[in-house]
Amino acid sequence: MITKEAAFVSSTSVAAELYVVGGVARAMSISVKNAKAIANRAGVKARGFSPITDFIDEMSIETMKLVNLINKDSIELSRIAINELRIRDAVEKFQKVTETASDAKYISSLDESVNKLKQNQHEEHVKLYSYARKLKNLMDEISKKMSVASVIVCNSRIEAVNAEEYRSNLESIANDIESACATIRDRVNSSEQRLDSAIQQWKGNSQDESD
Repeated sequence: MITKEAAFVSSTSVAAELYVVGGVARAMSISVKNAKAIANRAGVKARGFSPITDFIDEMSIETMKLVNLINKDSIELSRIAINELRIRDAVEKFQKVTETASDAKYISSLDESVNKLKQNQHEEHVKLYSYARKLKNLMDEISKKMSVASVIVCNSRIEAVNAEEYRSNLESIANDIESACATIRDRVNSSEQRLDSAIQQWKGNSQDESD
């Protein structure tokens, strides 16, 4: 059966994880802007640092946009899951009626209603998997961006060495950005695991129906 956790996964667990991701991405963007300011003060000593911060800043902004998209889609996923659950309850109630009153007059008149409900349920299942796949793709995109950003941060440390008296500040900011990337990856991975768990419940439920 689809549990409450599966039905609300996108509006609670996933949304909560990604709310943190959005905040971390915003903090990362602020750190990058601080790094830009320091690099500007350092002038030629940190000329290789500016392109790096520009790139990471762009990635943090793109991450925030992806988080917003995920939040919208997760709300829709939750709505679909809840609607599917309601339809399932209705189908089960109709089936109980037909089983307990199989010899009642006009009981066959319920068949059309049950069939329509089952069709609606199937349509909701299709939407459910479609939105789930879309969410996973968006999450994968964020994870990939953070992996690339981590590599870029390593390059920024190399450039920071040449910044002389500004080196410690730039390295500290690089550490903050690297930590932010790791946090975002962890949160996104956690969200994906919760979503995968819900998908498995939906699949298991579908299998039970077909048996």
